[in-house]
Amino acid sequence: MKINYKDIIQIITISILLSSLRYFFLEDYPILKKSKLQEVDLNVSELDSLYSFLDNLESPTVLNLELSKMLYDNNLVTFIDARDIESYNSSHILSSINIPYELVDQIATDYDLKYLNELKEDFTIEIDIDSSSFYISLIDGQFYISNSIDKIKNKSFSSKNFLIYCDGHGCSLSEDLGFYLYNELGIKGILIYEGGIPEWLESGYPIKND
Repeated sequence: MKINYKDIIQIITISILLSSLRYFFLEDYPILKKSKLQEVDLNVSELDSLYSFLDNLESPTVLNLELSKMLYDNNLVTFIDARDIESYNSSHILSSINIPYELVDQIATDYDLKYLNELKEDFTIEIDIDSSSFYISLIDGQFYISNSIDKIKNKSFSSKNFLIYCDGHGCSLSEDLGFYLYNELGIKGILIYEGGIPEWLESGYPIKND
């Protein structure tokens, strides 16, 4: 049987082309997620500049330790731990809430969040996860997430902007959760702190341990 090398080369070429198209155009691929992440290296020294920066967020944005700590100290964002419940209970950034990425789709389904979002009507729901809980609310088209119902009612600035972290560089859970909230619920105020728990702990910043 005579082998037609020309046909084989054409098949291989087409396969590579199709794989490349799939790789770059499907959002589930990490490289595309990474390319959509905005990275900032701001020299922010005034509170007004921080407010302005947060007000103009359009997509998930990576922050360094310095900016993350400034936002923490000024109570301008809600810190969200994307790790599993056990890891969160063991140790987490003080005052952060836990939304495990592995459970986020189940949470959205159990509480009909996508459906409620599509209705575009105001709502407030308390979501229970293991031994902790938090509130998620839609008010005048703006999502709010907090462990304090008073912050939700008062539409506090920190409860509409979210800094997500996990186990540091190499951990994708924070990025995965950030893009889920951005893509599925349309939340724009998403920040990703890539240094996560290891860098925060090494710097001696506030941690809660069980």
